[in-house]
Amino acid sequence: MKKMADIKINIKGCKNIKCLRNFIKFNKIKLILFAETHGFLNEIPIQKKIINNVNPNFFLYEMLEEIKILNRKSAKTFLSKPNNEDFSVISTYGELKPIVRMATNFQLPIIGCDIKNMGFNSKNKLNKEFFRKYGKEIIKKRETRQSKIINDYTSKGLVFASIGAYHLRRNSITIKKLKEKKVIIIHPLFNGKEKFLIPQNQRKTRVSFNIKVTEKR
Repeated sequence: MKKMADIKINIKGCKNIKCLRNFIKFNKIKLILFAETHGFLNEIPIQKKIINNVNPNFFLYEMLEEIKILNRKSAKTFLSKPNNEDFSVISTYGELKPIVRMATNFQLPIIGCDIKNMGFNSKNKLNKEFFRKYGKEIIKKRETRQSKIINDYTSKGLVFASIGAYHLRRNSITIKKLKEKKVIIIHPLFNGKEKFLIPQNQRKTRVSFNIKVTEKR
């Protein structure tokens, strides 16, 4: 069941969303990582509010895998697909359209930052046994590509990247290989705690989103 979530800012000297833009500009920050929950939470209103305030140059979207939507024409083609048509073995077009529509409304290029089918194929579609055997290898490939795409685009401007929460754990390859030293991370809190695997029982969980800055040394 989807829930609305509050936004909590945990940045010294930054009390609200409105001051986030000045903080980013003053600190020359090039990357905002949004830990998405793939539909478990109602994240789009939060993303809209942040994007509207910080005005990024690029929107990177994990679920778009290796596809790029760089203009309104390609966005229109994507959005014209039937909702129940498979985009990949992982998702349908209907599941991805809300994010694509949102980014398009902000006139943002939308760039996939994952591998095709997230490492699966039609023969082993979401096969648990396959994932147990090759899961670590798949995660390594996915996170290596994520960091590469992020690094490519942060060299061009301010990036808002919507990545699965699990890939933003402290020791992930996605995080380790980032070139940016100072990064804003927006992460869900469940009963006040960060979790990289989403709790199943949402009804008994108090949900919010925490905005913080991490600095690599």
